[in-house]
Amino acid sequence: MDHKDGESLGQILTVYRLFPEDIDDIEGIKQQLSLRTPGPEFRLNTIDLEPIGFGLSVINVSYVFSDRTDGLLDKLEEFLKSCPGVSEIEAISTTLV
Repeated sequence: MDHKDGESLGQILTVYRLFPEDIDDIEGIKQQLSLRTPGPEFRLNTIDLEPIGFGLSVINVSYVFSDRTDGLLDKLEEFLKSCPGVSEIEAISTTLV
């Protein structure tokens, strides 16, 4: 879709919690998320570790992408599910920014 200079497109910020298959997989998952992209439509926003107790942590990752193209949320979820070492994903929040 074409847009005029200065016209901003709507952006979506979405946050997911990733559960590793093994606690030793966390650094590898973080590295994969930093190196790989779900597509040119996405911008990696943050990658943070969140302790959940008993020495275990999950990864919270957020991406920003345009709200002008259908199917991007599904594409992002498929990408996150396919990351080596990820056993499960959970959507935390999705909002317009």
